[in-house]
Amino acid sequence: MKKRYASLLLLTGIGIGLFAYNYWSYSCGRCNAESLLTLSFPAEVLIGMNLVALTVLGLVRIRQRNSPDRSRCACGAQHHSDWQFCPDCGRPQN
Repeated sequence: MKKRYASLLLLTGIGIGLFAYNYWSYSCGRCNAESLLTLSFPAEVLIGMNLVALTVLGLVRIRQRNSPDRSRCACGAQHHSDWQFCPDCGRPQN
């Protein structure tokens, strides 16, 4: 539920930001009523960078989700959490 609320809040913020920028551009005479709803080159670059960042974040989360659970032994070696003994020192695991 928190993720949906955060996503909705983020999309609302982006929408308000785009509206504010376009309204400012229209008020300053930088655009007209026809171009008010079109995206400028900087806006396209920012949206593209955000899409790339979201893709990378999604891939990282998928990789973390698919990686096996690992824990550490007292000797410091990493191993799977379901192993009975440490492969480096041979100590039994809890």
